[in-house]
Amino acid sequence: MKKLLAIFLIVLVVAGCDGRKSAEELFGQTASGVVVVLNEYYYELKLPAGGSLYFTGLDENGDISGLTADEDEVRANRSMLTGTAFFIGSDGTMMTNRHVASPGIDAVTARRSMIKILRLMKMYISEEMTSLSQQYAVLESQKADCVYTDYYGNVYSDQNRLDEINAKQQDLSRRFDALGQSAGEIDDNIDPEGIKINTVCELGVAYNNTFVTTDKDFVEKNPCVVVRISDKEDVDLALLQLKNKKTPEGAHVFTIKGDGDDDGLLTKLFGGSGKNAPLKIDQQLYMLGYNAGLVLANTRQGIKVQMTSGKVTQLPDGQRLLYSIPALQGSSGSPVIDEYGDVVAVNFAKLGTTDNFNFGIPVERIREFIRK
Repeated sequence: MKKLLAIFLIVLVVAGCDGRKSAEELFGQTASGVVVVLNEYYYELKLPAGGSLYFTGLDENGDISGLTADEDEVRANRSMLTGTAFFIGSDGTMMTNRHVASPGIDAVTARRSMIKILRLMKMYISEEMTSLSQQYAVLESQKADCVYTDYYGNVYSDQNRLDEINAKQQDLSRRFDALGQSAGEIDDNIDPEGIKINTVCELGVAYNNTFVTTDKDFVEKNPCVVVRISDKEDVDLALLQLKNKKTPEGAHVFTIKGDGDDDGLLTKLFGGSGKNAPLKIDQQLYMLGYNAGLVLANTRQGIKVQMTSGKVTQLPDGQRLLYSIPALQGSSGSPVIDEYGDVVAVNFAKLGTTDNFNFGIPVERIREFIRK
């Protein structure tokens, strides 16, 4: 009887000290490890015949916007997005979503739009070449007016006028040949499969409780690079790393649920509970991130991370975890943690137009991606 009582007392003590924390405790412990990511980006079109064109994205009709051959011009008008990332190592390594680190684009639509543009350019060139040919013919007909014969049969010519006409014809011929060369280059590049599209990104981060006023506060003060992007379509994950390869002193480094932790006596005695136990329906979860990006995060007291909470609404199937944590654009890449502060998912999408049914990439996929 005394042994049973002793075991019961041990269970009570362990249950009361199993490592679970309140929302306030979790926020105080983890907020320093969550950053807002700024990505300034544009797209490069590598043409089959060599050379590159650049654009900023696709418009609502699926047409390429901001197309230019000048990279400085596209850099001045590049697109911008914000997301969330969190530290997972002491070397400045952070985890986020792939679509935050390297925004994708519908390559088929972009190529189709580019082919359409090239064909329109060729049509324009063809019309211009026809116009130049007509102008050349008109000038040629004017030469007859520059030569005349007098009453006695002497032939005279207006040499100044002839020289002027010849100079104009030479200019027309030069322009005609240049357009013909351009038309040939377009023919060489009208190859949908041969057009390659690359995302060109410049990334930086800002920390909780710091001040930002321009994009330079991100990309110049705390620049980072993309280390790795998941090549699996259904695993929207990426790793970033600060260029100095140093996690700031005092910043929280997150652990993934189940990575090298010991549940302790409670789990050993009874199993099924403790920090490494499987997630359960209605289990409490928390998310730390930057909902709506800088719109909400940028306060008079600096950048402020938000904590939102909800419950597990559908058990993970190995590909996703569904929960009722509210989320807005900007929270992509946010860590979703349990009551022990361990990451159980990375937020990446929401269901339809609702803000209260969101998906996270579960720990199985996270571990697989990190260890690859």
